[in-house]
Amino acid sequence: MNRIVVCDTGPLLHLREANILGLLHAAGEIFIPPAVAQEFSRNSPGVMIPDWVIVKELDELSTQKALEWQKQIDAGESAAIALSLQLHSDWLLSDDVIARQFAEILGLEVHGSIGVLLWAIATGHVEGKDAALKALDALTGSSLWISDRVLEQARKAITILYKK
Repeated sequence: MNRIVVCDTGPLLHLREANILGLLHAAGEIFIPPAVAQEFSRNSPGVMIPDWVIVKELDELSTQKALEWQKQIDAGESAAIALSLQLHSDWLLSDDVIARQFAEILGLEVHGSIGVLLWAIATGHVEGKDAALKALDALTGSSLWISDRVLEQARKAITILYKK
């Protein structure tokens, strides 16, 4: 079974900035709503969305939900959550805390850029502890804000994964 993954703008930007966007491709079929495609283009002028990312329109009900949710979260995040529900996705990817909490309340399994990296390490898509730590450092150098606590936990997780 191929995992269905819906992504909002944050992980696309952060993984690209860290030069590890290919890890996302390994996670499954990647879908984004048009609002995310537009946000990505605005935030990454001249950078094309990879051809393995599928831009999927929202149906009428999902569009109505996304518009309603824009009172609480931004357009890209609300559209990604609505698309995730529409497609019955396995994962929703978001680096925004409020969007993540909102999506979890709706019953979605939510991960962020660091979660994608840790998944890729655990499943053998990143070979070697040095490469894993380099990828984590690249994420910390991206526009993704990472707390010291989360960074420490990620480093510990990488150490544990490579002890196995």
